[in-house]
Amino acid sequence: MKRPKKKLLTIGKLKAKADRALQDYFRRIKQYCEMCGRPYQVAHHFIYKSSSNYLRYDERNLVFCCNGCHYKFHPPNPDPEYPVIVANRRGEEWVDYIRENRHKLKRDNRIELEELLIKYKL
Repeated sequence: MKRPKKKLLTIGKLKAKADRALQDYFRRIKQYCEMCGRPYQVAHHFIYKSSSNYLRYDERNLVFCCNGCHYKFHPPNPDPEYPVIVANRRGEEWVDYIRENRHKLKRDNRIELEELLIKYKL
């Protein structure tokens, strides 16, 4: 007797699940906002997900913040000092890494997304 085929998720749904798994993973292991020291709540993408598929799941691109600090990275009222603070704290090597990789292109890959789900689900 044949088993029914498992319906594959679309790439978009896989990305959404991987995004959620990434956030949930860091909520389990991080305790404090790296900007102000309050309790950690969200992993902010320094280079926005929509701007770099290459850095989307790169942990070096994540800034671990509370919601208050996270809002200071985003419109309508972003604080222009916040990216500078992150760059100063992380150093020139990190800044160089982000600069070198922010414009790299990467196609969505089902196998890679499924591996991310396994990695971040624990």
